Amino acid sequence: MSSETRQTRRYSSALRTRQAAETRARILDAAAESFTTNGYGGTTLAAIAALAGVSVETVQANGPKRALLEAAFERAFTGDEGRHLIVEREVGKQILTSTDLDEFLARSIAFVTDANARTVGLWRAFLSAADSDPSIMAALDDMYVRRRADLQRFVAAMVDLGAPIRDPQRAADVVSFLVSPEGWEQLVIRSGWSREAYVAWLTSALRAVD
Repeated sequence: MSSETRQTRRYSSALRTRQAAETRARILDAAAESFTTNGYGGTTLAAIAALAGVSVETVQANGPKRALLEAAFERAFTGDEGRHLIVEREVGKQILTSTDLDEFLARSIAFVTDANARTVGLWRAFLSAADSDPSIMAALDDMYVRRRADLQRFVAAMVDLGAPIRDPQRAADVVSFLVSPEGWEQLVIRSGWSREAYVAWLTSALRAVD
């Protein structure tokens, strides 16, 4: 095989890989939109295909629907899919480079605020689907385990930066409650708080965690 042929094949393989990744991203974004608007039960693979501009068969190849729900949420919340922790992703690593508590809280709260705003409707669909689908409930349980691990690292970083936290395990549970999508929904969507009011409240609440 000539070097030119090998280069052509490598180029074609790389092109196909990139195109497949772009198609999957479109499908997950379309799935997130449909689950948010129509709920899990009201979303069909055909609806996702129409939004993504692909065939139903292409969506099926990236499914099943319950897997699309989980992957769509991960992508919408963190920017990419996968079950690795936030602290292992680029956004988490950047937050952990903070050199003082003020910077750390500001970066963390900006991330959480944007993520909750993007995903609150999708999270609602996730919770509703978990009530009737054991496999989605298992995925949700796994997500809670990973969130706790992330927040334990978050609290450890707060302690390292001087936060007077006496019980890190309990503090991680409190922080999980404070930063939850449910809190964003209650305060911003239901009660009409502005983003600025939410950020100010969350900053004060996290500083008070002990």
